[in-house]
Amino acid sequence: MVKPEWLSEHVQYIKGLKSPTATQALLVELAAIPNPTAQESRQLDKLIRLEKINQKAEAMKAEAARMLSARREDQRKAHTRELIELGGIVAMVDFPVDRGTLTGTLLWALDQFRTDDDLQHTLKRRGDTFIAERENEKKVETQASAEVAANAAAAEKVPA
Repeated sequence: MVKPEWLSEHVQYIKGLKSPTATQALLVELAAIPNPTAQESRQLDKLIRLEKINQKAEAMKAEAARMLSARREDQRKAHTRELIELGGIVAMVDFPVDRGTLTGTLLWALDQFRTDDDLQHTLKRRGDTFIAERENEKKVETQASAEVAANAAAAEKVPA
């Protein structure tokens, strides 16, 4: 049998609904009977089971909606990150920041790819090499800055 507090709380919840379903209205009606018959008790038990199933289904729908929302948000963030990286590449090569020029250049490159199958691979290699060299330069600069900072800190600690 159902705990009486769940039933009384749920009946109050149903009474607060603007438009309860027919089964919810019947559950409220049967729950209000002080001395139910055996048939009314069975009907009440079935309606209670149905309400609990409906509650679980609503909870699962809400969880599914949260998962979908999180997935869409992750996809949106990944897309935004990709766009930012592409903008960073335009800045990295000091390309003129003019949408028309950039678009025209990309369209020209696509036309060239259609006529020269090897061009895309050649340009990719060149671009990958450029990016790798930039990253190595940044690592060297970072290491040099760290060494200068370490030397300066060590020099401050040595008494004169």
